[in-house]
Amino acid sequence: MTKLTILLYNLFISPLFILASHIGALLHKKVRAGVMGRYRTFPRIKNYFIQNPRRADVPLFLFHCASMGEFEHIKPLLAKFKQKLPQSRIVVMFFSPSGFQNISDFPTVDLFIYSPMDIWYRVNRLYEQLKPTAVFIAKHDVWPNQVWVAQKRRIPVFMINASLHKASSRIRPVIRTFQRTVYDKFNRIFIIAESDKLRWEILSDKNRVMEVGDTKYDQVLYRCQESRQKKWLPEHFTRGNFVFVAGSTWPEDETHIFTAVSRLLRFYPKLRVVICPHEPGESRLFQLRQTYSEFETELYSQAGEECKARILLVDKIGILANIYSEAHLAYVGGSFRQNIHNVLEPAVYGIPVMFGPVNQNSHEAQLLKKCGGGVEIPNGHELRVLLDRFMQEEKFRKRVGDKARRMVVTHSGSTERTLKAIFSELGLKPTAS
Repeated sequence: MTKLTILLYNLFISPLFILASHIGALLHKKVRAGVMGRYRTFPRIKNYFIQNPRRADVPLFLFHCASMGEFEHIKPLLAKFKQKLPQSRIVVMFFSPSGFQNISDFPTVDLFIYSPMDIWYRVNRLYEQLKPTAVFIAKHDVWPNQVWVAQKRRIPVFMINASLHKASSRIRPVIRTFQRTVYDKFNRIFIIAESDKLRWEILSDKNRVMEVGDTKYDQVLYRCQESRQKKWLPEHFTRGNFVFVAGSTWPEDETHIFTAVSRLLRFYPKLRVVICPHEPGESRLFQLRQTYSEFETELYSQAGEECKARILLVDKIGILANIYSEAHLAYVGGSFRQNIHNVLEPAVYGIPVMFGPVNQNSHEAQLLKKCGGGVEIPNGHELRVLLDRFMQEEKFRKRVGDKARRMVVTHSGSTERTLKAIFSELGLKPTAS
């Protein structure tokens, strides 16, 4: 069955996807960047080994991330890898341009590349050039040929931070037959929650599924320490004021946020609002400035230390998690749209976290609701009422924020558990503590 599935996938499904990608590249800048970037993957690898000759005694680990979010979550794992195996080499490949184009130097990663198109011979060429000791896929971005070719070449494959919602299409009756031919080839699937285990066992042998938690808890704690060493918002903007940060927002979120804060800004002179759109393009930022034309607004990139604006619009990518460090209260976007974004980024700072009703995709959001550190709000009116209460009742706000922080700390430690299991599976012994 697997051989037939592989044949059909490579004869029909994979070529159709590649064709669609190239057609999309003619129409969309982001798709074009991804397609062009994949054609540069093999030259990048060749140039890397020219400058850094291969050594047979040095293991190379290949990590695949869909985008920047998945990469951020595995940073503690990458750092620990280098700490325990300092001579090893780490290659990280991205599917999305939003990941590859926004990376900055991370000292434990030796090479960043785009993942190749999911064609058998191109994936096989990737593994032939890199000769990885093991392949790791972060969270969910599984491409069949990456797994099948790895198994063919006897390269161990692991999945990190795996989650599987009960409504996932992967476990639907017809689709799961195909999915099992892929997931059953993993050496280990490290899942974030025991509640997902039975669903994962539909797709893979139960002995391969292991609950270790989510490395993103370790990542937000790590980043929290970094963030507090620097000031991220203008001094005049924050001094003596109440700062509300709405992060990773979409237009659907922003409608409810405006309903809430437009009235409160008139009543509370010390209220300051930071809005960080998920896609901070010029047109989106212009629309937000028009929406809040009654109040003084400023772009983050143009705000000086004496910024007198009531509303700050963040036009820079990659700093939202740091900005939360100066907030008294946070709202996480995507929760009136399709999927909520990262609720741990604000929770780690011990502030209440609010979000809309579309949050079932996030295990962390459910934990925050359960412990009382996060609050689901149905509309802008309820958001205004709750924001008003948090501003007036400091003890209540701090109590909710403390619960959010404790939830993050309680669920940390996944990095060490994951590494221990990987090293055991691969028969590796750390050369450094």
